[in-house]
Order: sequence, then structure tokens, then C-alpha cells
Amino acid sequence: MKTIQLCGKTYPLRFSLRVVKACEERYGSLEKMFSVVQMKADDESGGLGVVDDCLWLLSSMLDAGSRYAKLNGDTPEAPPDADTLLDALDIPDMQATLFDAITGDNERTVEAKPGKNGEGAAEAG
Repeated sequence: MKTIQLCGKTYPLRFSLRVVKACEERYGSLEKMFSVVQMKADDESGGLGVVDDCLWLLSSMLDAGSRYAKLNGDTPEAPPDADTLLDALDIPDMQATLFDAITGDNERTVEAKPGKNGEGAAEAG
């Protein structure tokens, strides 16, 4: 999970399974989503639709971050609406924030339980 600073407030961002599912439904695949979000707004193929796609993804990740924080007992600020996001970010910053949050969520920590000290552990080798 990452955070983003918007208008002096910190919000959690998360590329959750809910967001992955929504991206697959909207774009058909994560690869297509990445290619759309990486376009520049002045590209002929992208146009200002890139802004809408980035806002949609950022809003989805803000919502997922808020949901995750609530599941962990936090009380996060309500995520800003799309209109506020239009005033708070520019496209390169928004794209960098999205990719940082997506790739940062790929890091995982796994906690293993210690082995049992008994007959079953000795037999297992």
C-alpha cells in the first residue's frame, strides 16, 4: 500500500484484487490498461481520454486504499472526488503516482510459522 498527498492530506492507495478485476472488466487485460494509462495526453492515440482513464484508476485505487484502511481499523479521510483530482494533479504526476503504487504493491512479506518440535516434525524430515 502506498499513500498520496493531495491538497495537504494523505490518502492510502492500493492496487487490490478489486481494482485488478475492475481493470480487466474495463480494458480486457492489465496489459491494455497499462498501455492506455502510459499514453501522453497529447498523443493522437490517447487524447484527453488518458486523463479520464488515469482519474478512473486513481479513484479506484483511492477507494481500495480507504477500504483496506477501514478493514485494519483505521478511519481514513474520504477519498477526493474526480473534480478535486483534476485540480490537484497533472498527468505526469498522476501517471507516476499510479505506477509507483502499482509496482510498490507487488512487494510481499510472507510470515512463516516455526516448525513443530515433536514426532511429526522429525518424521517430516
